[in-house]
Amino acid sequence: MRKRIRLAYVLAAAFVIAAAGMMTMNRLDQEILVRQDEAREVRLRQLEVEARNSDMKQEIAQKDKDSYIMDMARRYYGYLLPGEIRFVVVNPESLYDEEEPEAEIIDDAVMREAGEGV
Repeated sequence: MRKRIRLAYVLAAAFVIAAAGMMTMNRLDQEILVRQDEAREVRLRQLEVEARNSDMKQEIAQKDKDSYIMDMARRYYGYLLPGEIRFVVVNPESLYDEEEPEAEIIDDAVMREAGEGV
């Protein structure tokens, strides 16, 4: 009878050890999956940063060109070359109507009065 009790204890201990091992392995598998997801996210962020870096390098390479400087002056500051005319669409939704669109020619004096400056 004594051997059966010891054998039962040994089997119970083996079961507990096996169950604990399986739980630990399961938890480790979950941690591995979480870390793999984090690694994918980091890689995506790295690719985005590399793409932005490439775009910035291209922009820096163009900054010395006169055409780039002129484009930035037009886009951000509204500058015009002498003799150019600025067209401002006052009713943009009319561009998609079947009727003829309305547009006004605004000269420099009107723009100065409006406070936008030229």
